[in-house]
Amino acid sequence: MSAGTTTVESTVQSGLAPEDPLELLRAWVPTNEDPDRPLATLATIDANGLPDARTVLLSAVNDDDIAIHTDGGSRKARQLRLKPVAALVVHWPDLARQAVLRGRVHELSPIDADDGFALRSRYLKVLANTNTDELAQRSFAERRDAFAAFDAEHREPPRPPSWTGFLLVPSEIDFWEGSDRLPSRRVRYQRGIDHWRHDYVAG
Repeated sequence: MSAGTTTVESTVQSGLAPEDPLELLRAWVPTNEDPDRPLATLATIDANGLPDARTVLLSAVNDDDIAIHTDGGSRKARQLRLKPVAALVVHWPDLARQAVLRGRVHELSPIDADDGFALRSRYLKVLANTNTDELAQRSFAERRDAFAAFDAEHREPPRPPSWTGFLLVPSEIDFWEGSDRLPSRRVRYQRGIDHWRHDYVAG
């Protein structure tokens, strides 16, 4: 059975959650080499202490952290540098599943950003090079033509200098599973000094 398609009762509902929450998350999402990346909601804090949120692509789930990539000049990137904490919500409505991760954030090196960019689809590579505030002010036809022109002129779209990545190192992860036969519930992981501990709580 492929990752992300195991039965609901196989983990949270049945009490078979592993000791390592990143192992469970990797079982729920595509492998890091799969170009079909899952969507997630990234929540940040702005300079005034107000929450902000948007949908991003989940780039990779590693042994100890989760990677996302974005334009380095974007609002979310500025907020993550100013207040390097975040929450990330990954939702699978068809499977009645949700994972909520909270923790500190670190910016990736340019070399690591290169690796993440290489895994993006061609459309997203062209988009990263052309999707500017200046272009957004132009007409539909102008934006379409600018995108098509860049696509035609670049056999392999380069990584823009401003494109970067961030690692979320979770200190707490909640996995939720619903069911049409019994109450929903969550398994909540909290990071200790040298290991994770987890408890089952109401959904």
